[in-house]
Amino acid sequence: MNAKRLWQVLPTLLGLALLAGAIYVLQKEFRHLKLADIEAAMAAIPNTALLAGVGCTLLAYAILTVYDRLGTVYAGRPVSYARNAFASFCAYTLAHNIGVAAVSGAAVRYRLYAHWGLAPVEIGKVIAFCAFTFGLGALPLAGLILFIEPRAIPFFGELLPIWALYAIGALLWALSLTYIVLSKLLGKVHLFGTDLELPNIKLALLQIALATVDVAVTAGIFFVLLPAAPGLTFTRFLGIYLASYSAGILASLPGGIGVFDTAILIGLAPYLDTPTIVSGIVVFRLYYYIIPLFIAGPSFAGHELWLRRRSKG
Repeated sequence: MNAKRLWQVLPTLLGLALLAGAIYVLQKEFRHLKLADIEAAMAAIPNTALLAGVGCTLLAYAILTVYDRLGTVYAGRPVSYARNAFASFCAYTLAHNIGVAAVSGAAVRYRLYAHWGLAPVEIGKVIAFCAFTFGLGALPLAGLILFIEPRAIPFFGELLPIWALYAIGALLWALSLTYIVLSKLLGKVHLFGTDLELPNIKLALLQIALATVDVAVTAGIFFVLLPAAPGLTFTRFLGIYLASYSAGILASLPGGIGVFDTAILIGLAPYLDTPTIVSGIVVFRLYYYIIPLFIAGPSFAGHELWLRRRSKG
């Protein structure tokens, strides 16, 4: 197999490997788990925690709307905030649940922004900006955690020496700073045979700040659902969440199903029992994935039907 072909199939192979590992761990963890234990753990979640989770979810999706707002500004074709919010909510919700976010979310954005008058090149800029902003969120946060709580990152925190964890943290910060410097000094960069226009320094700083807050708030949805546990600070949980969410993205499965859940189970095992962790996973998925899907799916479908009737009329 040549290098090009290997590069094409590598994401699929990685996804399958992560899924296989997740299935093995889940069947091992769930072998002695009873449904009644999970139901009892869910019933034990206080109403205040459930309401706090709802608030964090609303804030997380509100932050995502700013991605699209800044994306259309970067593309030079800003639309109304209402349209940005609708495109963002539909694109991110469907991408979260369908999987392969770069493709599914891009398809939704292309359909909506094309209807609102943006040219294909401009839509491409919006899509690239949103995708890159989402990816930027993990870099400074992960770097900070590796300096403050280097052992909080599951798997790597235990396997690598402390100096290696600090080095990785420094590298992540260096990547973020490099992006800011390039945005300040260069108007564009040449990557993969294409000239990519960089946002200005103000937009670049907003990207990193916005994405960092987004990741922290989304992790907060899960964290507020968990009971207090000795040693489990928000910083440590953030390290576990980042590692788990990254594994879910690499697997390219809908919502990182199985892979994200397994990584969370392993990361939280030293602090909480399995029924409590599973109950948190269930409510988190309900808040961040399922309920938004039941709103975004019909909304996007209704918009498509309205467009079709309008074109016929």
